[in-house]
Amino acid sequence: MIREEKLISIAVLTVLLYALGILLDASFFLIPFPLFDLIFFAVFVQFLFWNRNVIKGYIWFYFSAALLQVFCNPLFLGTALSSAHLNQLDDFLIVDVLKLVSKLLLIATLIFWRFHRKLKFSLLIVLAFSLFVMLGMTEDFFWISPLAPAIVAFQLWREDQRNPFRYLWILQSIFDLFTVVMLHYAR
Repeated sequence: MIREEKLISIAVLTVLLYALGILLDASFFLIPFPLFDLIFFAVFVQFLFWNRNVIKGYIWFYFSAALLQVFCNPLFLGTALSSAHLNQLDDFLIVDVLKLVSKLLLIATLIFWRFHRKLKFSLLIVLAFSLFVMLGMTEDFFWISPLAPAIVAFQLWREDQRNPFRYLWILQSIFDLFTVVMLHYAR
């Protein structure tokens, strides 16, 4: 197992152990899904540090999307802003716009990744990814969101195995799946 695989495994196991701790302490199962953006960003920064010699432009698009997700995270917003500022923020669509921009950056990442690495997967994969990303942002189809990064992770596993950043798509898919499970459980 290479270091990137180990880091992804550690991130997932940490989240599951945290959930197990809550289960044993409070007798209910809760995966800490607000932490996922922060954990993903920390993992991404570590990937950048380890692979600083192979960073290409499409990775910066992906990094920008991850950074915007952190800025939209309720834990980050609650820590960085006062209650009055949070109330003002609720009056505007700024967080929703930032989330949309983050999703558009993910789509741009996939397109640039495909062309820069000269990958052969169909543009239908990009279209399916875009559709699943946008549908996953709606309330009725939130459950479809883990499929978008899973499709990309599978395609990159098939065609770009030497790129260490492909593991981030796997982590994103796992975290999206955990989030969907918790949102479904909370309904």
